[in-house]
Formats: sequence, structure tokens, C-alpha cells
Amino acid sequence: MTSPHPARPPRREPVEVGAAAACRVCNQPLTDEIETCNNCDHPFHLRKREDSTAPDCGEVWINEQFLALEFACYICVGRVPDPDKKSEPPVAPSH
Repeated sequence: MTSPHPARPPRREPVEVGAAAACRVCNQPLTDEIETCNNCDHPFHLRKREDSTAPDCGEVWINEQFLALEFACYICVGRVPDPDKKSEPPVAPSH
């Protein structure tokens, strides 16, 4: 008998963050308030309290299907251009 819900993706091991690690979004040194992006596996700054003055370089939300927190950096959600891309995507030819 199969479950009505699709299988949850396999859990990835956390990324080790060294002293010289930098945020993927702003390229600044990481502070105490960081998370790892569920999409690209890179660490990024994430303000976990509203009264915090730490930088905020991503988003967090509740996955309604699995009732779990999901984390994404601003690059993966499209709010900041990806610095790793060397050129813009090709533009479609005119009509």
C-alpha cells in the first residue's frame, strides 16, 4: 500500500562553517545568526528575532506538507542576482 503523500527528500548533512566562511548573499563574515539554504546548501545570515540588528540575507517559512521550517537564501528565491553566474540568460528572439 502506498502513502497518499510523496516521500520526503533525503536529509542532507549540515555544512561545516569555518572561521573564514562568508555569507553567500552579502559576502560578509558569518555571525551567530546563520542558517543553511535548503536549495544550494550555502550558509547565509538569517535574523531569527525581530529585535535583532544582524543582517538578513534569506527567508524562512513553514512547509505546509511536512510541517517543517524551510530556509532559502535571497539568491535562491530570486531577490538578489547570483554572483556565480558569469552572464545573463539568453533573451528570446523577437517575433
